[in-house]
Amino acid sequence: MKVIQGEAILGELFSKFIESYAEPLIIFNAETQDILYLNEKARKFWGESNEISSFLQEDEYLNFIKLIRDCHREEENRVISYKRENGSNGVLIFNLYPLAIGELRYVILTFRDITEKVRQKEERRRKNAQLILQDKLKSIDLITSGISHEINNICNFMVNNLKITFQAWNDVMNIIKEYGHENGEFLIGGIPSTEIDSVIPKLMMSLIEGINRVTDTIDDFKKYVREGLNSESHFVDINEVIKRVVTILNYHIFIHTENFTLNLADSLPEIKGNRQKLEQVIINLLTNALQALTSREKRVVVSTGVERERVYIEIKDEGIGIPKYALNQIFEPFFSTKLSMGGSGLGLYLSKSIIEEFNGEITINSEENKGTIVKVYLPYHSDGKI
Repeated sequence: MKVIQGEAILGELFSKFIESYAEPLIIFNAETQDILYLNEKARKFWGESNEISSFLQEDEYLNFIKLIRDCHREEENRVISYKRENGSNGVLIFNLYPLAIGELRYVILTFRDITEKVRQKEERRRKNAQLILQDKLKSIDLITSGISHEINNICNFMVNNLKITFQAWNDVMNIIKEYGHENGEFLIGGIPSTEIDSVIPKLMMSLIEGINRVTDTIDDFKKYVREGLNSESHFVDINEVIKRVVTILNYHIFIHTENFTLNLADSLPEIKGNRQKLEQVIINLLTNALQALTSREKRVVVSTGVERERVYIEIKDEGIGIPKYALNQIFEPFFSTKLSMGGSGLGLYLSKSIIEEFNGEITINSEENKGTIVKVYLPYHSDGKI
């Protein structure tokens, strides 16, 4: 076998090779970052414009140029987002191959559009996360039913005993009054005998109210869990959803802040969605806001209103904020800044999935040590005035 050396032949073969290469291919001047060549697939992908900066966000483009400039000896593999023709975001995976000819440096770049693959992967993750949630809700429903039965039995027992105690108290009160008339005022448990007839009934009534509140809380939680197993959509008053969440999280709110405010707009249009799923979103967002507070003096404000022909829910806190490095990852599944505290990394991911399921949008603006503003936008139905 003979070895034939011919630069002209090799150059022609190389040109045909890269032109017919299976993937889009671009050759860059590593020093100036200018594009020297695009093969047919790259030209078809980018269209008439060879200006890659028009397809990338500014920070993405600057990182991209830096990679080309700094690619010296080793192959680089990266994933980058880009703007598609329809205005949506796409995802590219690309490889950089450094090449030196004398003192000149070049970089050969090949890439593939993996937008659909990523979308399918995210959809599988979302469905898996929903299945995990459904399975947990079924388990919680079973456990809650047993606990609810026992607690209701105890509460009924306590209420019945208090009724008997109240009847007995009326008889005892007559004796106390007679004794007071004969011997003058005296103390019972530190309470003057002349006031005891108004104090004790109030204490008993407060006990009954507390027992009723326990049973109502259990019933609300059972309803919340069982509605979670139903995926049907209905017209929903978002203010009522928020009020119910506040009832569920009442103790949690009390523990974290003494400055909790509701600013709910009057006569909001109804939105169409699943009540329990929306409660799940608000519970996640409000719990995050409360847990971000560093003291009970810090504030949390929940507001509703109409903006840009959509109903919005805004949760604003004066907490520790979200680190800059995490802002681009907070909606990714299983990403959490609270893993050490038991965070699953599914809360915001599921919240975003639910809101998008109802054709809505969720945005987060945060500054470290100053706080976070989360805003949820949902389309409303003009024929659904409350």
